[in-house]
Amino acid sequence: MLNIVFIGTAGCGKTSLTYAFGKWLENELDANTSYVNLDPGVYITPYNPSYDVREIITVDELMKRGLGPNGAMVRAAEIIEEKIFEVSRKIHDLRSDFKLIDTPGQMELFLFRPMGPRFIEEIAKHSPTVSVYIIDPALASTLSGLATSLLLPMITRLRLGVPVVSVINKADLPEIYKVEEFSKNLHDLEKEMISEERGLIVDLASRFLELIEEFSKTIRIVKTSAKTGEGMSDLYTLIHEALCECGDLM
Repeated sequence: MLNIVFIGTAGCGKTSLTYAFGKWLENELDANTSYVNLDPGVYITPYNPSYDVREIITVDELMKRGLGPNGAMVRAAEIIEEKIFEVSRKIHDLRSDFKLIDTPGQMELFLFRPMGPRFIEEIAKHSPTVSVYIIDPALASTLSGLATSLLLPMITRLRLGVPVVSVINKADLPEIYKVEEFSKNLHDLEKEMISEERGLIVDLASRFLELIEEFSKTIRIVKTSAKTGEGMSDLYTLIHEALCECGDLM
């Protein structure tokens, strides 16, 4: 059994990619797949959740008690954290080859609050776990946005403590070509960033790109599209490689 956790910035296509990859696993590998929804604020999912955190709490319910949207999301994350053992046990009890875990649309609720790292710690005790970080081409289509997008998977690896693979989703959109051009040569990216800035930010940009370049030597980013199905085989291979590197074979 393998846990695959999908994470990324709002609007990157987490839910759609979770569903598309699950259908690919079922159709191409004849795999038994479970879908897990960890977003207490979502209204509809394209998949039928095998476990749904909305059984515990929903953002709508908290807003009816007087909380605003942001406060309701934060409080929902706190409630889920309080019941993290119950949540992780129910997911552990799912009998399937792959458990695809769809995280909240607001990435910070999962990644930067205690709920996410604690959840990953619990499920990783029982089954190999890998995180798929989804890069949104809308964010990565500017120089500063690309630099940020390349750094966030590193932060995800640091926070969650499990292997992280990176994909650029929405490969069917025209913005993807701009991202590919920026990514061809990080030295050119550094020159462009520095030319746009002045003062101390120049040194910061240079050091920042050095870190990203060093990190990029050990990663491979693939393109995916939940809409067309492009890249699902590449994503599967990437996950397999990540697990082999850390000693967990599929």
